[in-house]
Order: sequence, then structure tokens, then C-alpha cells
Amino acid sequence: MRACLPTPALLCPAMLLLLTLVVSPTPTTAAQNTTTTTTTPSCPPASCGGLNITYPFWLTGTHPPECGYKAFQVTCDRSNASLKNSFLQYQILNISYDESSFILATNVDLSDGTCNCELFSDASTDLGLAPFTISSQNLQLLFVYGCDLRERHAPHSWAPVNCTDEDDSSESFALLAGNYTPGDTSPEMPLPANCILSMMPVLGYEGATGADYQRLLKRGFLLEYTDDGCGDCTASGGQCRIDVAHDVSSCHCSDDDEQPLPYICG
Repeated sequence: MRACLPTPALLCPAMLLLLTLVVSPTPTTAAQNTTTTTTTPSCPPASCGGLNITYPFWLTGTHPPECGYKAFQVTCDRSNASLKNSFLQYQILNISYDESSFILATNVDLSDGTCNCELFSDASTDLGLAPFTISSQNLQLLFVYGCDLRERHAPHSWAPVNCTDEDDSSESFALLAGNYTPGDTSPEMPLPANCILSMMPVLGYEGATGADYQRLLKRGFLLEYTDDGCGDCTASGGQCRIDVAHDVSSCHCSDDDEQPLPYICG
């Protein structure tokens, strides 16, 4: 059999294969030469229960976490928008982006007579670490329960709360006090030593009293948050996004410039 000679005009198939393997880039080399680009996650407005959900809020299952702050995460269940990251479940009744405020209501129902006043607590305790504040426009709805008044009579401003699950020897009352102040639970008279007190902020209305506790709870209470300057970013063509690891916001501009808020794209 004649051997294949390595002449300039003719190379044997084995040598051609060897040259191909040496000269051709490996898949790893090709991948290393590819430029990796990151894109800003899309955060189109979403809808739940007739509410427009957009920055700084974001809707679970629709938006990625980069679309809003962690404390502003919203869940949607049967067309009801709820604030997710809180001990109690709060339904979002309204959002005003122009005024940087929104209205929450608890899901506690006292209308069936099986109420448990222990479910109520100062909402500032539950929401105290969140980046929003309970507005001073709210009033204080106080619940006085577990009372054994014996020979004493409750003030006229104390409206009885009918809770059939409580001991017959105890009594529960609701009263509407002055403007909301975090941590201030001062009724109009000293409490009997055996009474327990809890409070919820509520948006009052003309003529409301403690007897309207059910309607007041359903109307909810007002919260306010600080404008972080996102409006200026979006007006200049940018997009506001969240660094999820640190829960801080930034403005992403079309030229790939990214700066902490407040910022205006040039």
C-alpha cells in the first residue's frame, strides 16, 4: 500500500482532520468571545380589582421583583388586591400615585357576632418597619374588651360590640377618638383595671361614632409614602427599577446609564 506523502498539493485526510481541530475555535472559546448584555426587566402596569398596579407597587406573578419595593408587593386574589408583606392581611382599596398615598382595610369582619377583638392591634406596630407612614388624617378607633364593669356604667361614647363568642360576664365596646397618633391609645376616661385595649386607625366621616365601627373598618385607613423621584426619571425617558439584593431604587436610561434615584436621564 502506497503511503500518503505530505506534499504542498496533497494532504492525507488524517492530517486535514488534525489541522481542523487545531485551527477551529472550541465552543468554550466562542462563548467567551460573545458579549453578554443585560436588559432592564419589563414592568408594564398591571390591574387587580380595578386598581392600577405600578411602581413602587408590583404584582406577584405578573411583575419581577425588580419592578417595586419589597414592602409594596401586591397579591391578587379573586380581584382583591392585598398588601403581601405584613402580619395582618390588608386589602388595598385605593392608590393615589399623584399624592403618594393609598388606603388599606383589614379583612376582619365583626358583623356576624363572632368577633375577636384580640385581632386588632395598633397598625403602626404591624407596619412600623415599612417605608410608609400611617397618616395623621386618620382617627383612632378604640376597642375596649374583656371588661367586667360590675357596678360601673360605660360612658355614652362607648358603643357595645356584640361578640357572642366572649364570656357572658365580660363586655366589649368601641369608641371613636381623636386624630391618629402612633402608639397613643388614650380613651376618654380611665379604663377599669380589668379591661384590655386595642386600636385601629380609620378614615372618619361626618357624624361617625364608635357605633359605626363596622363601616369605619371597611372604609379603611390612609397611608403615605415618600416620593423617591421616580417621576422625574420616567419623564426623562428612564425606567425605575429596584436592586432586589439591597431594596434600593435606581434610574435606568436608554444609553445604559444607571444611577440612584433621584436622577434625570441626560
